[in-house]
Amino acid sequence: MNASRLPLRPALGSLALSLLSLGWTPTVRAELPPWVYGQEQRQAPYVLELLVRSVHRLAAGSEPEQLRVQAQVLEVKRQPPAARLRAGDTITVRYALPLGRPSGWVGPTPLPVLQAGERLPAWLAPDASLPGVLQPAAGGRSFGPSMEREREPG
Repeated sequence: MNASRLPLRPALGSLALSLLSLGWTPTVRAELPPWVYGQEQRQAPYVLELLVRSVHRLAAGSEPEQLRVQAQVLEVKRQPPAARLRAGDTITVRYALPLGRPSGWVGPTPLPVLQAGERLPAWLAPDASLPGVLQPAAGGRSFGPSMEREREPG
């Protein structure tokens, strides 16, 4: 063991502790594996085929901007037993717009900004804070192709 290097160890530890106490933290960025989205989709209480009729941006002050989507139900694939959605019904979906991300950012798939006229499957859940309103149930994979077949390896 080189004795001349031993005094550096406490100094490096102190430097790391100082950086952390000043608010510097290494950024951890990772995409979620497909099976996580598959599990969230399988757990979604509502699976609907939708036709987006309108999309409105709601100002939220300092909070992330919200989208309010009005959509026509084209098909009900799954819903809670007490629910009474039918093809032809109009629903409201509300969710926060994704925050801007720096170039090269890796992380969970952001929720898409839906467009009027889009036809797509949706995995949704009731919004507890807004009765009668639904929200995405599978993060960034709440709209689009099914990932329900994806399972955790092992």
